[in-house]
Parts: sequence; C-alpha cells; structure tokens
Amino acid sequence: YLDELDQVRLAPAAGGVTVQPSVVSFHPNGGVVVGVAGKQRKVIDPKNTIYSAKRMIGQAFSSFAVQETARRVPFEIKQGSNEQAIVVTRTGEFAIPEISAIVLDHAKKLATAALREEVSRAVVTVPASFTDVQRSSTATAGALAGLTVVRVLNEPTAAAIAYGNSKRLDEV
Repeated sequence: YLDELDQVRLAPAAGGVTVQPSVVSFHPNGGVVVGVAGKQRKVIDPKNTIYSAKRMIGQAFSSFAVQETARRVPFEIKQGSNEQAIVVTRTGEFAIPEISAIVLDHAKKLATAALREEVSRAVVTVPASFTDVQRSSTATAGALAGLTVVRVLNEPTAAAIAYGNSKRLDEV
C-alpha cells in the first residue's frame, strides 16, 4: 500500500513480519492457520499444510505442474470435476483457487489492519510466465476472498512500478 507520504509499504503481521509465505494449514481444532504460522505447522502436520498452490493454480490435474507437485508434497492432491486439482485436508476438499483465496484473505486482513480501513480492491501480482487461465484463476481466488481484483499484474512490472514510485521518477 502507499502510506501518507506516497511511500510503498508492506503490511506487517504480528511481530512486524512483512513477508508472508503462501502456506495454509488446517488445524485439528478446525481453525485455519496462514502465513508464517502456517509454515511452522508444516513440520508437525504436513498432510494438512498446503503450499505450492500458486504453481498449480489454473492447471489441469493431469498437467506436468500438478503431477510434479503431487509427487513431492505430503498432502493429497486428487482430480476433481472438470479436471481441476483438489487438495484433501482434515476439514474437507479444496480447489486450488480456494486455497489461494485463503492466502489472499489473510493478506486482505493484514492490509485492513495496517490501513485501519476495510480493503475491498486489490492489484494482485503473478509470475510473468502465468497463462491467461492462471491469471483468471488468480482473479477468481481474489473474488472468493472478497476482493475486487482491479488488475492482475506481472511481478517484475509491479517491482518496477514500486521502485519508480519510491524514486519519484515521475518528477524528474
């Protein structure tokens, strides 16, 4: 977000951590733990801690990306309707955009806390190599998180914009 001085800031979580891993863990008590806390649970509850969803979003279950991920992760990935990948957890089955929506909802809550106002619109960044289907699935995840995704932007482009904004290159 931009602060009152138009400086780019990252919304911090508890303890001031500004980088949140895209990890979702489904706790035995029925709760959902996201980010740093979710990543910590990966060691003690690997079958119910989901990561690498970004590389599977918008990919068919039979795709190389999903099959390679399924081969190396401890949680179950199965084929759902319309060839989509589904992760199986103790609390149920989730399509990959639903996992991404949980991560985006977490980011939304952090931004809302940092800005002290409800966040409803967002620009979401994705790898430059993402296909149109992956971008669309990412926008769907944003909608599931209660966000209006204004734009899906390539990560290198977002970095360049943030850098240019911090240098005030528009005033040179």
